[in-house]
Amino acid sequence: MLNAQRRHRPPCKKSEWDPGYTKCTCPIVIRGTLNGSHITISTAKYLPPEKARDLELARGLAITWERAGKPVRLEEYAPAPAAVPEPEAPPLPTVEMAVNAYMEDARDRGNGEASLYKKATIFQRTEIINPRHRSGPKLPADTTSLLWFCRAKGIRFLSELTLAVLCEWRATWKVNSLVRAKRQGLVIGFLWFCERRGWFDRNYAADMTAGLGRIEVKATQTGYFPPNEYRAIIDATYAYSDRPSVDKHNSMTLGGERIRALSELMRWTGLRIRDAVTLERSRLSHDPRTGMWSVIVCQKKTGDPVYCPIPPDVAPLLLNVPASQKGNANETYFFWTGQGIAKTIVSNWERSYAKLFKIAGLNNPDGTPKRCHPHMFRDTFAVESLLSGMRLEEVSTILGHSSVRITERHYMPWVRARQTSLNQAVMDSWLRQGKVKPPSSAGRKRAPVIPMPVASGE
Repeated sequence: MLNAQRRHRPPCKKSEWDPGYTKCTCPIVIRGTLNGSHITISTAKYLPPEKARDLELARGLAITWERAGKPVRLEEYAPAPAAVPEPEAPPLPTVEMAVNAYMEDARDRGNGEASLYKKATIFQRTEIINPRHRSGPKLPADTTSLLWFCRAKGIRFLSELTLAVLCEWRATWKVNSLVRAKRQGLVIGFLWFCERRGWFDRNYAADMTAGLGRIEVKATQTGYFPPNEYRAIIDATYAYSDRPSVDKHNSMTLGGERIRALSELMRWTGLRIRDAVTLERSRLSHDPRTGMWSVIVCQKKTGDPVYCPIPPDVAPLLLNVPASQKGNANETYFFWTGQGIAKTIVSNWERSYAKLFKIAGLNNPDGTPKRCHPHMFRDTFAVESLLSGMRLEEVSTILGHSSVRITERHYMPWVRARQTSLNQAVMDSWLRQGKVKPPSSAGRKRAPVIPMPVASGE
């Protein structure tokens, strides 16, 4: 350590090395240990003559010598530039962080409850609670969720989501081709979301989209209830009961009246089961001039409601729908108490329909039990409307489809006019190829319509 002090000389009256007195103008020396050696050096050799006896400047010179490690002039010492700390690199994005951000963005953009539940099932859900023991232990959920798969594989960061990993995850989806195609579309949307956030390099999502390829969806004819099957279902509602042990000796089967009203509503309006069971009473309207009852089935993008007329015998079923077996009712809804979440009430009604379809005992042409589900009432409305001559655009509007192409893809095989046109085109090709003789103009008839078989699938 070095110290700057005055070396007192006559005429100064202080002793030579008195450190306590600094008001005189005696010469200044720097004393102390530098690099292990004791030094006593006058500042006159390293400072300008007019500043050699400036004590403050001498103290600064001592500090400079300690930094430099040797005696130097002030102008000769150039201190090393201070090291600028490098900015810390942002943390690597994890799969869990990206999934949570994706779900939060979906909520901010106003996705519906059903859409959020579907996305959570695909990306986020890792555990569920046993519905029979809600306070009990948690059980593994759908192992196809992205978080579940990544945790099982030890994948933590987004950078580990390579094409091979995504393909391996897709291989765990035990669903049909249509669901696989829709699910892959959501996955691609998730990858684009991550790229827009800057978590993936540019063109990563496009490369993954090309690498995953397109899932081929097998075209199947929409299943529906022909008139004889629909009558069997309605007849089964008179034998249906929510409480068979109680209603065994009771003719007032309220459950049958409720499910009959709900079935007629879906059959004649094309409403999905979720929209039907949560239908508000205010959406049923009556025109006193024509006596017609109508139900608001959807709203256009412009906000204008779309009304679907219902048969005269369906309106009384809705107006007089009884309360549930437990006496629960609501002044706002026909079939819902307004408590809980809509998904729960839909699941309850789906279980009720499983019992109803079992009572109806519908079979395929080969004698096997027909796979039935409530959505087939909506399909029945669309198919029967098209077979009765309603235009495809009108059916699409009532069903609330965003595009006529959606209606065309699902229901075009049932358009009788199209089948007639196809039959006639084949007959005309036979004529041009010389397979058949040209009929006389008077006796020529158009090809008859051949009914298409009803598929057993959805």
